[in-house]
Amino acid sequence: MRSEILAEAVAALRGGQAGRALALVAPLLQRDPADADALTVRGMALQATGAQDDAIAAMRAAHAADPGNPARAVNLGLMLKAGGRHGRAVAMLQQAVAARPQHGPSLANLGSCLIAADRACEAVPVLEQAVALTPQDAGAHNNLGVALARCGDDEAALHPYAAALALRPAFHESRLNRADALRRLKRTKDALTDARAVLAADPANQRAANIAGMVSEALGDDDAAIAIWRAALDRGTSHPVGVNLMRLLLKRGRAEEVPPVARRLLDAQPGSTTPLAYLVAALDRMGDGEARDRLGGDDRFVKIIDIAPPPGFAALSDFNAALESELRADPSLTFEPEGLVTRKGRQSADLAEARTPALAALAGLARDALADHAASLDDEGGRDFLAARPAEWSLTLWGTLLGPGGAVDPHIHAPNWLSGVYYPSDMPGTQDEGAFAIGLLPEELGGGGTARIIRPRAGRMILFPSFLWHGTLPFPFSEERISLAFDMVPEGVGRPHRLPR
Repeated sequence: MRSEILAEAVAALRGGQAGRALALVAPLLQRDPADADALTVRGMALQATGAQDDAIAAMRAAHAADPGNPARAVNLGLMLKAGGRHGRAVAMLQQAVAARPQHGPSLANLGSCLIAADRACEAVPVLEQAVALTPQDAGAHNNLGVALARCGDDEAALHPYAAALALRPAFHESRLNRADALRRLKRTKDALTDARAVLAADPANQRAANIAGMVSEALGDDDAAIAIWRAALDRGTSHPVGVNLMRLLLKRGRAEEVPPVARRLLDAQPGSTTPLAYLVAALDRMGDGEARDRLGGDDRFVKIIDIAPPPGFAALSDFNAALESELRADPSLTFEPEGLVTRKGRQSADLAEARTPALAALAGLARDALADHAASLDDEGGRDFLAARPAEWSLTLWGTLLGPGGAVDPHIHAPNWLSGVYYPSDMPGTQDEGAFAIGLLPEELGGGGTARIIRPRAGRMILFPSFLWHGTLPFPFSEERISLAFDMVPEGVGRPHRLPR
């Protein structure tokens, strides 16, 4: 009887009847709350209804009831991954692989989860073993390509993508992954062929349209790119497509066409702030400074704090000297990291969990300042920004040391929510060289912009919305210009700072 009920519940679940599946297993769990099979079905059904936390709890209970079964660890790991708990998911899948080291599907799942946890280089050997054990698994081949690409080896990624497509010619995700790799390798015509092939089979595929537009732009056909992205938005709302469209419209001097696109993206996803960056730029280009400032560029959202020395440091000068020393000694400092905006300078990896006294103290100051500023904001003028205020967040923090002539080019930190920068030393000179500037626009948007200049000084912390364009003015002096930047990273949405591998 139990087996028949479970089979009926699974059939109901496969038929899209999650509520019926839950009703069928409920009596089984009343009789035996530790019925691992019934708990597993319950977890799958809860996930189908969108109750992700409850689904994880059910899978965790199934694993606890049957801890020696590696399939339970896989199920829990995949459920944790779906819920964004990537670190815990990796641990579960590692447990499953330890129990079955030669089980290809478990290895493939672990590799996929390592990619999701931003540990792609660790995923490469795992996925290589997975495809060796299960060479017919097109998904494992595709994920191996993804891992290689994220480790910076797009050329090597082409082989597993080709293997995935040989197994499944209609594997659109893998074809688009290959198109992205080809685009980065500047094999633009081949990339366009792949993107168009997916669009021919699936005209509503937003990612294919996004890639086709980017390749068309790279080939010098801006009008074709704009047409492709507009057609894609006519079929549905895609943030990557919309952001690229706004960027190119600004670059082409068509700022007045940007606000309707930004409004559409914001209405479709109220928790997003990236469209605000392009809306701010468009309003600036259109000369509407009042509307631009209402979005977040005035004193309601930008805050300047001159800090006191934190506990453990007798004077602010002692704290700042220790901070500079600890940063200079950090082994992750990289000169002009590829893909980032530091020019003639070095940048560190994430220092939010640093154990050295001054960096740890700064991390604490930054967390407190961000939390206090976030809690204080309450203004109708910034409703789109405030709608994205995160309930759960983490800190990311990194240091930058600029040499003579160095600068940080204009950029944004969205999708993070609040950002900040701290200066452990004064700027030499009396002019604005090396100063922090909010409102500078990048060359990809045509440059310029109405800038608010804030001159750094020792002990000064500046907080601002992450979607605001900002950078530094060129720095001509012989001394290094040192700053430490930090962000409020919304759980499941934001992006911690990482150096390219």
